[in-house]
Amino acid sequence: MVSLAASAASAVDPWAVQSRIGLTDARLALDSVLMPRPNLSFIDYRSGVMASGDTGGVGGSSHMAMRVKPASSGLAVTVEMGNAVINTPSMGAYMCALDSVKTLPLAASSATTNRVDLVVARVYDDLNPAIASASGVRKFSVEVWQGDPATGTPSIPVPTPTAGWTPLAAITVAKGVTTLTTADIRDMRGPGLVARGGLRALYGEDTKPTSAAFQEPGAFPGEQRWVQSPGFQHQVWYGAGSDASTSGWRGVYNCLRYYAAAPPGETTWTDGFGASREICRVDIADPGVPYFVYPTGRAVVTLSANCAADLRINLGSQTGVDINWTRFNTYGASADKVCVPNAAAMHYGPLTGAQSIVLSVGMRDSVTAYSGFGYRGNDTGANVLSALVYPSTVQPPAV
Repeated sequence: MVSLAASAASAVDPWAVQSRIGLTDARLALDSVLMPRPNLSFIDYRSGVMASGDTGGVGGSSHMAMRVKPASSGLAVTVEMGNAVINTPSMGAYMCALDSVKTLPLAASSATTNRVDLVVARVYDDLNPAIASASGVRKFSVEVWQGDPATGTPSIPVPTPTAGWTPLAAITVAKGVTTLTTADIRDMRGPGLVARGGLRALYGEDTKPTSAAFQEPGAFPGEQRWVQSPGFQHQVWYGAGSDASTSGWRGVYNCLRYYAAAPPGETTWTDGFGASREICRVDIADPGVPYFVYPTGRAVVTLSANCAADLRINLGSQTGVDINWTRFNTYGASADKVCVPNAAAMHYGPLTGAQSIVLSVGMRDSVTAYSGFGYRGNDTGANVLSALVYPSTVQPPAV
């Protein structure tokens, strides 16, 4: 009879157990859908703003809400509505919502010094010792922390305690100013947060390879991110290995590459009217979805004088459907001549299932029945076929 042999209970109760779920248990259980922090505990989470909204690039980053902007008048800022995640060490992350646009006034500027103020999203909970809130205070708010004055470059203030908040923007308050511009506001929301397994987006300063957000490792192999920059935009985390070629953030190359060369051997000669010979082929395994191929081929061919031949790329066999070809000739030559034809890449498809792509040479104009062509398999890299395989995308029907 099958029986229970051993059991070990988690210190965290599962979500919605009748009369058992505690406040910390509720956060930790519900937080299981959130993006974890990298290289830390499996139940530790990123703080930040949830990806949402699109401002069309007007007034700063357009990838998420809770954007900080200059107020319409005076020395003040507004914070747009949105959702934030605020993690607390070992006590779970709070999922918070700012329900309306909030206006935050700033202290008057100095006549002689500059400062930087920090706008943060903050959670208060007197039952959570990690954030040390005053007794009875439990709320979510956005607030301004005023920086110290400086005659040179001021530093960004650090709120206390160090847990329970996430930065939204740093505001430069230069001496003597009475209003703000967007240039005075440094966006500090970081990459927009998503649920576990979602695609995070890096915008603005975060897209620079020198930024902390860009250099931050992934939370798990397979985590993906979108970098809004001219480089590799779609990236995936390969893991924190020591080999740079198989670890770290790498651009997603959504393409399969097949390559083949002519079998080794000395010169193979083929002659006769209309004669042809396969040089090499690639066999494409069924990827399970429709796809396109993008093959190209090259050969070093010795061709009889005053003849013409085709270098062909065909589907299935050398007599199959032509994908592409190029014709070369030796008209005017008095002896056999070495030619190097290239069949240019051609986008072809869509295809389904396993397929073969074949590179061949066929005679098209022969002087005699003994005219022909030859190639040498031992010429490494001379006679080759390469095929890129891409997923087939079909546009949705017009509405």
